[in-house]
Amino acid sequence: MSPDPYAPPADPNATPAAGAPAAPADLNAVFSRPAAPSAPAPGYPPIGANIAARARAVSTPPPWNGPDGAAFAQSMYEEQRRAARSKNITFGLILLVVGIVVTAVTYDSASQEGGTYIVAWGPMVYGAIRLFKGLAS
Repeated sequence: MSPDPYAPPADPNATPAAGAPAAPADLNAVFSRPAAPSAPAPGYPPIGANIAARARAVSTPPPWNGPDGAAFAQSMYEEQRRAARSKNITFGLILLVVGIVVTAVTYDSASQEGGTYIVAWGPMVYGAIRLFKGLAS
């Protein structure tokens, strides 16, 4: 039976009763764990034996099959270069077409009714530059 948890604490100056175990001189002796048994009880496998039997042997990690650093950097560079090239070509074509359409629409309006028209040479020139830049890269 365990001691009563509600009992008042014992007097530390009192002498132990006859047959009672002596108080330990060091608290380390109170809180120390007994040594683990070296072998399991008869008929029982050691703790973790099933896990150890199923576990694969510890070895070096598998070899790296991915690209090496230089090839990976080169592929990233090429990917960014391709993206910039297609962006330059697309943006250049859009500006070139917008410039041509603005010029054609205003010219047609001016030729039917008379008056002035706009030659949108800024978007056409900048679009052509971006288009040739994209084609050259």
